[in-house]
Amino acid sequence: MAFAKKLLNTSLIISGALGAMAVYNRATETLAGELDTVLTGEARRYSWKYGDMFYEVKGAQDARPLLLLHSFWPGASSFEWRKNVDVLAEHFRVYTLDLLGFGLSDHPPIDYEAELYTDLLNDFIKEVINKPTIVVAHGLTCSFIIACAFRRPQLFERLVLVSPPSEILADRFPNPLHATWKSLLRTPVLGQFIYNQLTSRRAIRQYYDKLGYQDLGLSTDELVEYIFTSAHQPNSRYAAAASLNGYLTLDVHEPLANLQVPVVAAWGREEMLLPDEVVGAFKRVNPRIETRIFDKSRFHLQEEQPVSFNNFIRDLASTTVS
Repeated sequence: MAFAKKLLNTSLIISGALGAMAVYNRATETLAGELDTVLTGEARRYSWKYGDMFYEVKGAQDARPLLLLHSFWPGASSFEWRKNVDVLAEHFRVYTLDLLGFGLSDHPPIDYEAELYTDLLNDFIKEVINKPTIVVAHGLTCSFIIACAFRRPQLFERLVLVSPPSEILADRFPNPLHATWKSLLRTPVLGQFIYNQLTSRRAIRQYYDKLGYQDLGLSTDELVEYIFTSAHQPNSRYAAAASLNGYLTLDVHEPLANLQVPVVAAWGREEMLLPDEVVGAFKRVNPRIETRIFDKSRFHLQEEQPVSFNNFIRDLASTTVS
């Protein structure tokens, strides 16, 4: 009898807690509101087997194609290129994407993996752009585009890797703890509640202040609000669960070592890891890689130093690929 009463009380407490979490989750999603792009290109959608991907195009039709790929973190999207697109579109035909599971693209509740994005990008470049492309990739997306360029070099003119992490040069499988956290984050009530804590306005601001920007003045209320809204679109936790637990980290040591497409890599001098160490790691894999260090910037160097970054990319237009 005592055991049954204790079990009933425990069940009531759990039910009450889950109910409160569900109410909080609904309120958070409702308050986040609808997401809209801040970019000024022509909005389009690319239909793929797992859902539609939102992208924008800007620039002369006969200009050299330039594809900009955002990195992965909760709330990520093509928003990170807002200080670059207009200037670069004066010299290139610029394509900016919201990768599947992020931004204005569909957020299917699927099992996101690195190979999924590699296939998606390969298909997009082949079917939409269909000519040798300069690709600027940020963070973990650098590995996907390296894999694509290794498999189909005829589709690529040059790769520009922005803050590529050294983790993509080693074979690191997610451990059982990562698998547990990934599964937990995918659950509808508790997982969504944990995800909402990880993507609160306070957490977003802390990320940009500690890792994103060297200049703390760039972490504005407007920035935080946009990332918060993007991070709380329906089903956003599925792609985030994969990225936060290492399932989107692709080992491209061998493809990079044998890559024939020219590669330029850039980092911010104030990033967490010492730039010399990261540069050395990439140079040991492929000595032909050109490198650039941007002063007074961290992971989001294209946002912190947009003038220098835009000039850096623009200069590629006048560089002949050997």
